[in-house]
Amino acid sequence: MVYEKLKILKQFRRKISYQFSRIKFKIIYANLSRTEMGLGVVKKRLVILTPKLSGGGAERIVSYLSSFAPSDYEVVIVLFKKEISYNTKSRIYVLRNNYYGGALDRIKSIIEVYRILHRESAEAVLGCKKDGRNIALLQMFSKHFIRIEAHPKSPPIFGLRGKLPYFLKTRILYRRARKIIVTSAAIKQYFMKNYGLPSSKIVVIYNPCDVKSIRMHASEVLDKQEEKFFEINNVLISVSRLSKEKGQHHLIRVFRHVNGEIPNTRLILVGDGPLRPYLEKLISDLCLEGKALILGWRSNPFKYMARSTLFCLSSTREGFGNVVVESLACGLPVMAADCLSGPREILAPGTEYKVERLREPEYGEYGILMPVMDGKLYTANDPLTWQEEVWAEEIIKLLKDPRPLEEYRRKALKRALDFDAEKQVKRYFDVIFESKNRVKTNDINK
Repeated sequence: MVYEKLKILKQFRRKISYQFSRIKFKIIYANLSRTEMGLGVVKKRLVILTPKLSGGGAERIVSYLSSFAPSDYEVVIVLFKKEISYNTKSRIYVLRNNYYGGALDRIKSIIEVYRILHRESAEAVLGCKKDGRNIALLQMFSKHFIRIEAHPKSPPIFGLRGKLPYFLKTRILYRRARKIIVTSAAIKQYFMKNYGLPSSKIVVIYNPCDVKSIRMHASEVLDKQEEKFFEINNVLISVSRLSKEKGQHHLIRVFRHVNGEIPNTRLILVGDGPLRPYLEKLISDLCLEGKALILGWRSNPFKYMARSTLFCLSSTREGFGNVVVESLACGLPVMAADCLSGPREILAPGTEYKVERLREPEYGEYGILMPVMDGKLYTANDPLTWQEEVWAEEIIKLLKDPRPLEEYRRKALKRALDFDAEKQVKRYFDVIFESKNRVKTNDINK
């Protein structure tokens, strides 16, 4: 009886091994046959898994990887739902099954991804955002990489629901990845410390920025009313999703104090999001109508940024802070919270994060770092927090004596070019395809 069971088990294992060998043979044969048929040199193919291609900074990076891919590589994008607002040069698959449905739909989606990878003969797979990463780590036919866009919160390791995902990621899934690409050195340190991952597995590549395109859009002509608005006022601007972690409510409270001291100051918030009703009420309660303006989402915020006086990033948490580099590309001076992570590495490279320890303005090489706000939602009647007072006093000081801003404006474009899309995207492909000429991991952003 035992002998029969062992015999059946051996037959089953032999059959599975044959199926995997068959798939790998088909992948190799497909590439060889294309070359032999005279279709030219086969491009190395990268498949990117991402939930959607609209809305956020992570999705924009996927579009950059497609648009700026070196000529000897091809990018194929797999989306979990059909939401596309960014341009690409890639072929795009949209999963037929609803990955966000029930368990059966999710399993069908994973099988569908496997079939796409097989059909595309993918040499490498890059998983972006949480769901893209999870599927990339589960597949087994190609070299798989994952990209982590944001600085994580502390791992939830209390209780079974917290410990099990943490164990799966730290002991199994993350260790299966060929490389983990992160957007800042602070994120790398976090994963080394909290997940026990070796430094050699984690690569820092800063997000790319299409500086040429931004400067072209920044030069777009404003209408006469908009032009006059920027000519007669000192304009503070913030561009981001209107949500609690972005801290625009703190900025509005800061602005009221600044406007009381310098009346020709204006605040522009570009973006939309769940916090908008609260922000509009706060503006009304502080009697700032016509002075603090919420413009909503704009396809070209750069024409406003290029004509503003100071960009303010009041976030309590960031992944990298793409908008900081975009502001520099517009020639706009930046004041940013020293939050985890990104702003410090952009504005004061080579210096140590202080976060809660920063109690006063710090003038970095390319911009000003400020204390991180506490993130609480206040009413119009609540007094300013100590962080808000520091921000207000420093902005007033800069508007009265703009010489530091003029110096930062001169340096802005030079720093933005360090993140130029073509250069940063090439680094992705050098890491993923292990180019013989690629720079060392530790030098990836120098």
